[in-house]
Amino acid sequence: MGSFAREVRDSGYRYAVLLGMGGSSLGPEVLAKTFGSATGYLQMIVLDTTVPDWLLSVERSIDLKRTLFIVSSKSGTTVETVSGYRYFRSVVERMVGVDKAGQSFVAVTDAGTPLERLAREKGFRRAFINPSDIGGRYSVLSYFGLVPAALMGIDLTMLLDRAEAMRHRCLLDVSP
Repeated sequence: MGSFAREVRDSGYRYAVLLGMGGSSLGPEVLAKTFGSATGYLQMIVLDTTVPDWLLSVERSIDLKRTLFIVSSKSGTTVETVSGYRYFRSVVERMVGVDKAGQSFVAVTDAGTPLERLAREKGFRRAFINPSDIGGRYSVLSYFGLVPAALMGIDLTMLLDRAEAMRHRCLLDVSP
């Protein structure tokens, strides 16, 4: 995933807008607020709303030609996420053309979802297919959290090592 983050950064992207709701956006939002972005990596904006003023605020506050949109939905059918994608896809198409617009989008979803098909059909830069047996409470340690974390320049090895250490500290046989 580190190579993907470097590829995106080296392609001139400076911002990432995560389009998601609930479990697909909560972890990345916590990571963004807790760690922020490392120098030279993408500034993460989590957009888990369909409020028109918020969408316009994001659109007006960043350079959309240098923005990677992460379309994040476990089911691949979340109405709010799909609506955000459609809105920003139309904006990006007007700016860079229909043929190039797909390169500004990444999908994070489970296998076999409509979002996986959409990513393939619309030429997304990449689709990260998450193991479907990972529930929402653990999603920050799956592609739903790790893709945004990598794009922000968070050290994934350290993050996962610390999560594993905490898991061991929380076992039933560990004394409080």
